[in-house]
Amino acid sequence: MMVAENLQIRDNQTDNVEQWFDKMVGNLRYDQALFDNDILEKGKREIYSTLISGNQELINHLGRQASSAFFITKIIDNYFKELIKTKSKPNKIALEMSDSKILVWAEINENDEVMEDGLILSQAKTNAEFSKYGFHISSTIVENTDFLDVPKHYKSVTIK
Repeated sequence: MMVAENLQIRDNQTDNVEQWFDKMVGNLRYDQALFDNDILEKGKREIYSTLISGNQELINHLGRQASSAFFITKIIDNYFKELIKTKSKPNKIALEMSDSKILVWAEINENDEVMEDGLILSQAKTNAEFSKYGFHISSTIVENTDFLDVPKHYKSVTIK
């Protein structure tokens, strides 16, 4: 019985692989028709033109941009979901983003250990999930009695 089940699983995996490739080739042919008739959306056209050019530096740059956009969005989402769980919020919070990291600037009330711990834990949990992909978040936490302004290169975020 076990051999029959294993054969069935292997047959299903083979079917899934074949279906995936068939769908992929079909989508590429469809895009090719749109490309050839100059009606493919601009973003896709630029991607295909870059791939067709064979320019390895530019191809990898596009991949890095897509990867960064994907992971930075996921990191921010994860971080704020974790922060919301603290049921507390900083007075101010601002972000600075690069290709592989997010800098957080947060102002909390003096001696607000609960909020400080929440910010640190949110960062730690987010880094635990995403550092394996080469992305991370790093926080600077100040107290309102420090009387510091949000650095100009950071973007303020409103938490409701």
